[in-house]
Amino acid sequence: MKRLGALVAAGTLFAALPSFAQTVGTCPRGGGSSQPQPVRILFDLGSSHIRPAEKPVIAQAVKTAKDRQVSAICLIGHTDKLGDKAYNEKLSRARAQAVAAEMVHAGYPGKDITIVADPEAFGNMSLGKENASEIDRKVTIFYAR
Repeated sequence: MKRLGALVAAGTLFAALPSFAQTVGTCPRGGGSSQPQPVRILFDLGSSHIRPAEKPVIAQAVKTAKDRQVSAICLIGHTDKLGDKAYNEKLSRARAQAVAAEMVHAGYPGKDITIVADPEAFGNMSLGKENASEIDRKVTIFYAR
């Protein structure tokens, strides 16, 4: 019964996410050595809600993109290796969509954002520590030109 409630809550969360003009697909290439460094936005276990401490990081990423005249941003959503693979696929996409929504809110054009779900791809294999997978629960912001 507890698992069913969690699935219903997750389904509601994914259905309620806003849709902007982002492209879902592959990241644009290019940029070279003058391209800004990628930015990582961390998430809580099983969540696609942006932590309050991460909002200024996203705002700074938008400022960097504008200042450096970045023409496209790629958001890659990741999960740790815990949980069902299909759930992690949806969760990684929801995380990327949440960051995209925050970037649009901060003034970056949604049409220039590409979303990619890459669950479990870079998962930490040492799951013995309590926080071993925290670095895998993220969205990586990549800049392109």
